[in-house]
Amino acid sequence: MRIVITAGPTREPVDAVRLLTNRSSGSMGRAVARQARIRGHDVRLLLGRGAGSPPEDLRECTIAFDTTAELQSLLETEFPRADLLIMAAAVADFIPVPGPQAKRRRSDGPWDLRLEPAPDLVAAIAATRTPCQRVIGFALEPAEDLESRARAKLARKGLDAIVANPLETMESSRVSGIFITSEGTTMRAPADLPKPAFAAWLLDRIDDSAGP
Repeated sequence: MRIVITAGPTREPVDAVRLLTNRSSGSMGRAVARQARIRGHDVRLLLGRGAGSPPEDLRECTIAFDTTAELQSLLETEFPRADLLIMAAAVADFIPVPGPQAKRRRSDGPWDLRLEPAPDLVAAIAATRTPCQRVIGFALEPAEDLESRARAKLARKGLDAIVANPLETMESSRVSGIFITSEGTTMRAPADLPKPAFAAWLLDRIDDSAGP
C-alpha cells in the first residue's frame, strides 16, 4: 500500500518569534511509519518541525510542515495518491488571528490574543476519499471518557477507524490504546505497550479490518 502518515505538532506563529503549539513529540507517528516501512509499504511521513528531525531510515520519505495550513496543503497533494491515511499528527484546534506580526515587546503592555477555530483537516480529507481509500484518525482524550469520545469523533468526522489514546500518551514512551472501526468493532491493545510495539499491533489491526 501507499500510506501517508502524519506526526508531530502544528506550530502557529503569533508574532515574528513566538508560536502556539502543543506537546506532541511525533513518536507515535514515527513508530507507525517505521513499522509500515519494515512491512514493505510505500510510506510518506508528514512530520511537524516541532517534533525534530526524522530518523535516518525515514529521512528520504519525510516531508516537514509547520502550520495547519502547510499540513493541509501537503495532504491535498499526497492523499489523492494514497491508499491509506493515518492521521497521528496533533493538529491545532485554534489559530491566532491576525497572522504573524513584528516581535511584540514587553514594554508594549498587555496582549489580548485572539484565536479562531482551525479547519478540521481529517474530516475534510475523509470527505474526499474514494471507495478504495481509508482514513484513520486519532483521539486523545481523558481515560474516563476515552471510548465514548473517540466513537463520537469517529462518526462526526466520517472516518473509517479511529485510534483512541488516553491523555497520558502524550510525551510518554508507552500507550494503552483502543482501535475502533466504523463498523463498530472495538479492539483493545495490551496495556502499557511501548510505542513501537503498539505501532506493530495497530498495523495488524488495520490489515485485519481491510478485509479480503
